[in-house]
Amino acid sequence: MKVGIVLNAVSGRGKAGPWPAIRRAFAARGDELDIRETTGSGDAERLGKALAGDGSDLVLAVGGDGTIGETLGGVLKSARPETPFSFIATGTGCDFARNFPEVRNPDHVVEKLRSASVRRIDAGLLTCDDGDGDAVRRHFANIASFGVSGRIVRAVNAARKGRSLPGSVVFFWHSVAQILRYRPCEIRLRLDGEDVFEGAITTVVVANGAWFGGGMKVAPRADVADGLFDVVIIRAASRLKVLMLMNSIYSGAHVRSQLVSMHLARLVEAWPIDKSAALIDSDGEAPGQLPASFEVLPGAVSLRL
Repeated sequence: MKVGIVLNAVSGRGKAGPWPAIRRAFAARGDELDIRETTGSGDAERLGKALAGDGSDLVLAVGGDGTIGETLGGVLKSARPETPFSFIATGTGCDFARNFPEVRNPDHVVEKLRSASVRRIDAGLLTCDDGDGDAVRRHFANIASFGVSGRIVRAVNAARKGRSLPGSVVFFWHSVAQILRYRPCEIRLRLDGEDVFEGAITTVVVANGAWFGGGMKVAPRADVADGLFDVVIIRAASRLKVLMLMNSIYSGAHVRSQLVSMHLARLVEAWPIDKSAALIDSDGEAPGQLPASFEVLPGAVSLRL
């Protein structure tokens, strides 16, 4: 089997995780590995597109949620968008991987990747302002969001301390810090052509998968293969109320809060209605700010688990 691999060697704050053992398991079976390493933002998309176009039987992303989302986007933009895709999660949050059963044994992982049937799942397509007035279009595998979550992701990615801490701890620490600093922005939100909300937000989540923020179950009923986004609106509130609500997101209990509303949609559009920049998070990366649209692409991904 010809396996094209997009490797982010610094993912997960430089921890190799399961990848070296999985690479040896591939080699023991005589598979042809084309390993291409990322060096910066956007590389994973470019490399994923090239590997799919070069005839790989499988394109495998090894890295965090950002690497997974970018590589998937590259495959979808390639001349062979139905190329089977998979991932080895080695990132800080590893939230996309939480949507699927975990296999730990490297030999079992490789055997599954070589023989498992393809499952069709959805992807998201984000179009937003990059902050300089230019439009950005990128795919996401798991979750995109805006509001305080966009600031949290930027803080996590920029952090130099805490590199030895678990990803969930890193996200929790920066979540608390950013919530304490956050001034709610006001937005207008439209779902499938219908205006559903206008006002101040803590965050709005456009979910293909269920988890974000290093293990927060923000969209408990999300299904990566139902052709719909789960849209979670968390309204603005006092910092104390938001901190209390944040703690309940890990279990999914936040959905019972009066600050939270849940919706289903195929197309999400959002605009700022004040001068505050509503920053966007897309699979743990920071592509830009509102205005933005989020479109679900039903069954676009040929996932091999």
